[in-house]
Order: sequence, then C-alpha cells, then structure tokens
Amino acid sequence: MENLIISPYKAERDKAAISAMLCGNEQFDEMFQQSDKTFHSSTFVARYNGVTVGFLSFNDFKRQTITTIFVSKEYRRLGIGTALMAKADQLLSKNEAVERMLGLCLDGDRSSLQFLYKNGCYISYSSYIMEREGGRLPERNISVRQYEDDDYLICHNIWEISFYKMHERVGMLPTYYFPPNERERKRFVEDQNNRFVMLNDGEIVAVGIIDGSELSHVSVRPDLQGRGYGRAFVSFLVNEIMRRGEKVVKLGVVKGNPAKKLYERLDFKEKSLHHWVTKYYRPDTRLSRPPSEKIL
Repeated sequence: MENLIISPYKAERDKAAISAMLCGNEQFDEMFQQSDKTFHSSTFVARYNGVTVGFLSFNDFKRQTITTIFVSKEYRRLGIGTALMAKADQLLSKNEAVERMLGLCLDGDRSSLQFLYKNGCYISYSSYIMEREGGRLPERNISVRQYEDDDYLICHNIWEISFYKMHERVGMLPTYYFPPNERERKRFVEDQNNRFVMLNDGEIVAVGIIDGSELSHVSVRPDLQGRGYGRAFVSFLVNEIMRRGEKVVKLGVVKGNPAKKLYERLDFKEKSLHHWVTKYYRPDTRLSRPPSEKIL
C-alpha cells in the first residue's frame, strides 16, 4: 500500500491521535496506555494518507511477547491490519529471544479471530475478566507479608506447579513448566512491593500479585488447597488494593478454573470473556512437565 507508512511511535505526534481513536474502547486503551508508559520504544504507528489509523505494540521482546494490533474501524479491510501483522512477524522472527507471540481477542469478535487464524495464530486458552465493587471484605487473622528475595524458589514453584495442575485440570493444551531463572528472580525482587506471601507456621502457603487495581497469579500450594487459605488470602489482597485507593478490583481467571466460584462468592462479577491467541516463531523451550511436582 503506497499510502501506508508504519513508523516508530512518537508521543508528541501520535499519542493524542491514538487516544482519540481508542475513545470508548477500554480494553485497547488500557493496553496502549501501558505501552506508552513502559514500552513506547516497542510501539509502531500506521499512518494512511497522513492520518493515524492504527498501531502495533509489544510488551518488550522476550520469550513470550504480548502483541497488540489495532486498526480504526473505518479503515479496516484495507490491508492495514495485515501490514501491521507482517511488521510484527518481521520483528519477532528476527529476535532470537522471542519464541512466540501472545495476543488477546474479545469473545464474539469473529472478524478479528478470522484475521488472526489467517495469519497463523490459534486460541491457546480463554479467560474471564471479573470485577468487584463495594466495601472491604472481612479478614481473618492471617499472616501475610511482602515478598523477599529469599522467597524466590518456593514462590516460583508454587506459581508454576499450581498453574500447571490447573491447566491440566481444565484441558488446556499444551501445558508447560518453566524452571527458575535469574532474570525472573531479578524481576520479582524489583516488584516486591506488589508481591505478597501468606504464611502458616512460618511456611509460605500462598502467593499473589497486585498491579494497580488488578489482582493476579494468586496461587495456593497444591498440597494445601481446599483448606480456606485461598479465600482468606484473596480477601486480604482485595482489601490491600482498596487501601491503596482503588475503588474497583479486577482479575482474570481461566475458563474452567474452579477458582471462579471462589471469586463469585467474594462478589466478583463476570464482565467479559477473552481468548488468548498464540503464534510460534521458534520451538518452545519450556519443559512439558515439572521435573518434580513436590514443593521443595
């Protein structure tokens, strides 16, 4: 397309135009605001006849790169989305750190799903976005503290094995386990103010993360699930988010995950269903099973 130019994002030129284009589209606006704040060097803008009509962004270039492509409605079916996907393929396939692309599509958006299928993506799993408004939850007398660097191995294992078992339970294939690594450990400690662990008799029994108004990666040690730790810990984390000034608490839960019932009992409401799509550029290096399913 001779009249289409894809170029690196420049805030002074593009931010206002993209914000106006995304007005009323909360999902993509949140993604763009995050990219503008943290990953602006990994964002590209599509300009057609001098008009900003779409953008492409990445959450950094790493093993699993979350990719966002958006084209303004009045400019769709002109090949702009295909050109942005080709740009993404070019950048991701050349970067040796990238194994796969991961993207998000709203349930019911058939045209976007068809576009993704045509470009080599497939649905990896689906998840509900849930929200809770209202007052604080009753809290039990539990022991919770912020994450510390010495917690890394146990926290990593709780997360990885809990989610591995959940993925098997809901039939999410392929399932994988990712072993501990120093890059992740460094990232955890840099974000330790937003990471929490729950203790029982001095041992870590549950872990979770806060990101603004969002609650994520809540995991109870697999051998201790079903004892009420999850409800008590989630209640604490919800209240912590509210203590930080947020009015609405959000979370995502994989379709089929029994934890959805727990969240519903804590007054979380289902807002939408999203499909996570994947496209591979290199063989996946993760282990197909944990080397040991014991928490050490």
